Order: sequence, then C-alpha cells, then structure tokens
Amino acid sequence: MKKMLFLWLLLQPCFMLAWQGDITYFEYSNGQYTLNAPAVADTAYLSTPLQAAIRARWEAAVMMQYAPSASNYARVYLMADTCSLTASLNGYYVQAGGAKKTVSLHRQDGDKHTLLQTAPANILAQAPVLVKVQVTRSENFEWQMQYALDNGLWVSALPVVDPTFVRNKAWGIWCKYTKTRNQAFVFSNLLAVGDTCALPVYEPIDSLFLTEILYDPFPEGVDFVELYNASSRKVDLSQCTLSNKKKEVKLPHYNLLPGAYVALTPSDSILKEQYPDACFENFLSIPAMPNFVNDSGMVMICSNHQVLDSLCYSDKMHHVQIQDTEGFSLERVAFGKENWFSASSDVLATPGCTNSQATILPSDEVAKDNEQPFYLSDSWFAPQQQYLQVYHRLSQGVIANAVVYNLLGVPVRRLYNNALLATVGSVYWDGLDDAGNTCSVGIYLIVVEWQTLSGKVNRIKLPVALGE
Repeated sequence: MKKMLFLWLLLQPCFMLAWQGDITYFEYSNGQYTLNAPAVADTAYLSTPLQAAIRARWEAAVMMQYAPSASNYARVYLMADTCSLTASLNGYYVQAGGAKKTVSLHRQDGDKHTLLQTAPANILAQAPVLVKVQVTRSENFEWQMQYALDNGLWVSALPVVDPTFVRNKAWGIWCKYTKTRNQAFVFSNLLAVGDTCALPVYEPIDSLFLTEILYDPFPEGVDFVELYNASSRKVDLSQCTLSNKKKEVKLPHYNLLPGAYVALTPSDSILKEQYPDACFENFLSIPAMPNFVNDSGMVMICSNHQVLDSLCYSDKMHHVQIQDTEGFSLERVAFGKENWFSASSDVLATPGCTNSQATILPSDEVAKDNEQPFYLSDSWFAPQQQYLQVYHRLSQGVIANAVVYNLLGVPVRRLYNNALLATVGSVYWDGLDDAGNTCSVGIYLIVVEWQTLSGKVNRIKLPVALGE
C-alpha cells in the first residue's frame, strides 16, 4: 500500500504561503506564529491541506500570556473536512483553555462539539501558559492525547476509540480572543504525519438481526435492544445506526463476532441489576440510545442508509395471558422470520443471551431418548445427593402448571403456576414440600398440565421415587 507522508516543520517565513485563512493576523518569526490581530473580540485561524487521518501523529505547542478563559482559548484542529476552520465542519481538535482551563480533545460534528479526552481542570490557571500536546490515532481508531506543561514531563490521558471521521482535508490553528487579548497567543512546533490510504474497508452487512427488545422496563429500569450476528465474519457496529424512526444514533466501535449477541442499553449497570441471569459480557452501553415508547413503536438497525432489520412492536405481540408487559421483553423465535413472542416468565428477558423462545437451541443430552414434551432427569433421586430436573421441549406460547402429589393424592409441592415456559428448559424439585419440609421416602407423581396457543389443554403424569 502506498504511504503518503505529510510533514510540516514550520522553519522559515516563506512557508506562510502554504497557509490560508487570516494570514494577516499572524506574524511568523523563528518557527513561531504570534497572533497580532485588530483589537476587537473575534476569532482567527490558519489552515493548510492535510490528508493524514489514521496511523497519524500531530504535535503543537501553545503559549498564552494570560490564563485562558471561556472568552480566550486556542485550538489545534487535527482533522477538518474544510479549510475554513470558522465554518460548520466535521473533524477533531485539541483545545487549550476554556472555562475549565484545561487541555482537551474534541470531535466536532457540524456545530456540535463532543468531549473525547480531557486533562484535569485548572491546570492552565496560572499565567503565562505554555502547553505542548501530542495526539496519535491508530489504525483501530484509538486516540491518545499527551500533554506537557512548561517543558515538564509528558502526561497521557486515557485513550478513547472514535472512528466517526476517517478522511481529512485540512488541519490548522485557531483562537478565540477578546479585544485585550488580540496579541496573547503563540503557536509553535507544529507537526503532522500519517497515512492517507490505509483507510478501513468495510464489507457489506447482510446478516445482522434484531433478536430481542425491552420497550416497557420496570420502574427505574432501562430499555434494551439485542442484536445477533448470523454471518461468518465479525461486524463492526460503528458501521450501523439504531433508530426509533424519530431519532437515529450512530453506534460506537464494537466488533460483534460471528454467532454472537450484543444487548444495547442506556445503562448496563441498571440492566445487570434487574436481570441478574443475563450475559453481562455481551452488554454495550449506548448513553444516547433512542427511547422506545411503551405500547407500540418502531426499532430499526441500519447501515450505509440501508435498513438491515426492523420491527414494529406492540403489546398485542405478547402472550394473551400477560396482562402487564412491564419487564417482559419480546424475543425473536427464529431468524429470517417475523415471529416474535414474550420471553418466558421464569426469566422475563434474556439480554445478551440466546432467547428463551428461540426454536433452535443446543440439544440436551437427557432429551435424546425422550419424545414426550415433559420428562424427568431420573426415575429415582435422593435430595441429599442431587435434585430432580423436570425437562421440557415445547412450541412457544405454552402456559403450564406442575404439581407434585404423594400416593394419597395430596399435593405437596407446586413447581409451576400458570408459567409461560421457554421452548426448552427445566424446573427442579429438591425433595421439599411447599412449607420447606423434607418429604418422606416413597413414590410421588408429578402432574403437568399445559395449554397451547390454540387453547388445547394437555396433561401428563410423571412418577418418581424419592430415596435417602
């Protein structure tokens, strides 16, 4: 791959010819650019073409005769999609000064400014100010800002990943000043070097699915949207946007591996607290995620202005016996189909995990020789050694009751009570009755009754011996 190297070492006055902008407002001498503008409150800038965008390094030194403020501060634009640094632009810059009197890295989207990295507040509170900055961006879009005060030691801010903009047109210097600070800024040691051709090549995304949504969370809870990568290659979610049709949010850099799930949520900590059996390692926090309203709405996942998958959800998609959908998610039953259903009542939701209502799930060894929808892990068990598992394999939408009876026909333990079951799952009996007492040794009968979506009621009796 051809590498284009851009290196600006500003060592001679004639180099001013490469700049554009407010050239008459800056004086050059001995490698320094000093602001010498009219005594009015204004902004001034110099820019020069630059295509370096990744595997790149930028360096600059900024000196201010006075402590900066919200009205007097400087910027070094690292990347901009226009040479006019006072226009609405897309890019990145380092700011020295401002209300917090610190050094910080920002992304600019048009007229919106997003803080990416920052040094502690008030480190530039004592005049005069001399701060050196060095910023690097890796091929994986990781930004690293370093700064040094008064020729002291270099200090590193925490790295951050941001792949929002990958092409560059210009870089330069910019300052905002009042009429008494029109000669207070000096820029020096300006350098930029990096690659222009090693831009990421994204393959089309064709197998990214919506698999679960929680739009009616518990009180003080949060929504979540789950995605599944059904392709044979990883998907960088920074290529995608999540939308409720009214608001669209660009997703951050996150490699979703083949066959993996990810749950997008405004607060992963709250989601962990309310669903303790979820797959926490597959959570991705999206603080500005669209709001998915209760009752009904739309969720879409898009890439390159193409809709990859979408769902018009509503309370009517839940099981008819669920009167209150609060805390219940809707799960996709099978990929490539538009059939969605309530998560099972024993989990309520499965963020980051295989869906409880999925029709394709790992087979259970115990099920190999069992064709019945309900079956036992063994015909005999001793509670001091193991529990008895009551397994099931069903179609979605089954409501079930399961009760343990002794030989006299007296119910001793209720295992299910109008439970909406997952397609594959189990419940265990520990040999105790409903009062928590150990049942006597003997023969017991587990009676399961279940009703399908069509309204058909079924019944099965499963005998088991309880030993010591």
